[in-house]
Amino acid sequence: MTDANRAAVARPLARATLISALGGVFEFYDFVIFAVFAPQIGAAFFPPEAGESAQTLKAFLVFAVGYLARPIGGVLWAHVADRRGRAYVFSHTVLGMAAATLAIALLPGYATLGPAAPVLLVLLRLLQGMTLGGELPASLCWLAEHAGTRRSGIATATLMAGVNSGMLLGQLVAAAITAALGAEAAFAWGWRIAFVFGSSVGVIAWLVRRHAGETAAFAELSARGVERIPLRTLLRTEAGNSVRAAVMCTVHAWVVATLYLALPSFLCKHGSMPLADAERVSLLCASCGSLLYLVAGWLADRHGAPKVCRVVLTLLAIAAVPGYLLFPSLGVWPLAVLGGLGGLFIGAYLCILPTLFSPNVRSSGLAVGYDGAFAVVGGLGPFVMLWLAMEHGPAAVGVALAGIALAAITALPRK
Repeated sequence: MTDANRAAVARPLARATLISALGGVFEFYDFVIFAVFAPQIGAAFFPPEAGESAQTLKAFLVFAVGYLARPIGGVLWAHVADRRGRAYVFSHTVLGMAAATLAIALLPGYATLGPAAPVLLVLLRLLQGMTLGGELPASLCWLAEHAGTRRSGIATATLMAGVNSGMLLGQLVAAAITAALGAEAAFAWGWRIAFVFGSSVGVIAWLVRRHAGETAAFAELSARGVERIPLRTLLRTEAGNSVRAAVMCTVHAWVVATLYLALPSFLCKHGSMPLADAERVSLLCASCGSLLYLVAGWLADRHGAPKVCRVVLTLLAIAAVPGYLLFPSLGVWPLAVLGGLGGLFIGAYLCILPTLFSPNVRSSGLAVGYDGAFAVVGGLGPFVMLWLAMEHGPAAVGVALAGIALAAITALPRK
C-alpha cells in the first residue's frame, strides 16, 4: 500500500475515532460530575435537618444508582444496536445523557419540591446510568468494526482516553467555577453551571454523531438478517465469551475504582496524606492513565493485544502485593506504578473484547461483559478496597488485585 493510500484509509478512521472519543469525553463528564459536586447536590436535594454529612452520603447513594442502572441500559441499548445499528445507538445515547444532565441542572431543590426533589433526582440519575450503559459498548463496537483488526488497538484506546478525560474535565470545571464565583456561590448554585455546560456540549456531540455511518460489518449483518432477540442468542451460543469479557473488564473496573477514583480516600486513611494533596495525586494518576492507554493501544497493534496484556497482567500480579506492602514506607509511588500497569492493560485489552463475539450479538456481548463488571466492581470496588485495608491491612488489597490479574490472564485469547 502506498503512502497516499494509507493516508486515504487513515482519514476516515481518524474521523471515526475523533467522533467516538469526543462523545465519550462529554458523556462521561456528565456522568461523573455528579460525584464531583456531591456535597452541593446533597445540600440542594435532601432535607437540611439531616446534616451536611448525611446529605453528602445520600448524594453518593444516588450517584451509585447510576452504576446499578448501567447493565440494564446496556442490555436494552445493545438490543437496539444489534438490530438497528451501532451508530443509531451512540447518536441517541449522547442526546439522552444531555437531556438528563440539563434536567438535573434545572431541577428545583428540596426547599421547593420537598420529598419529590430526591425522587426526581434518582429517576434522572437512572436515566444517566442507562444511557452510559448503552454508549460505551455501542461506541466500542462501532469503532472496532471501523478500524479492523490491524488498527483497532490505538482506535479503541483513544476512545477510552476520551472517556477518562471526561473525569478530568469534570474536576477542572469544578475548580474553575469555584475560582470564578467563590466557594459560597459555587456551593449554593454555581454547581448547576457545570451541568448546563455538559448538556450543551452533549448536544454538539450529538450533532456530530448523528451523521456517522454504519460499519461494513453491520451492513453485511443487516443484509443477512438480524437476530430477533440478540440477548437470547448470546446466552444460548456465546455465554462463555460473555464471562471471559466480564473477567477482563473486572481488572479495568477495579483499577479505575480503586487506583483512580477512590485513591484519595485510601491515601488519607492509610497514608496520612492531606485531602488536597491526595486529590492532586489522584488527578495526576488519572491524567497519566489517558497517556498510557494510547501507548498500550499502539503496542497492541504492533505486537498483538493478547501478548501485551499477558505481559502487563503478569507484571501487575507480581507487583501488586509488594506495591501495597511498600506503600507505607515509600509513599504513593508503588501505587502509581500499579496504576500505570493497570492503565497499560486497559489501553491494550479493549480491542480484544469485540473479537470475542459474532457480529449478530457483538453489542449485546460487550454490554453484558463490560457493564456487568462495572456495575458490580465499579460500584463496590472502593468499599471492598477500604474494608480489606481496614480489616487486614493494605497488603490484602494487593492480594485482591493480584488474584484479579491472574484470573484475567486465563480469560485472554491464546493469540
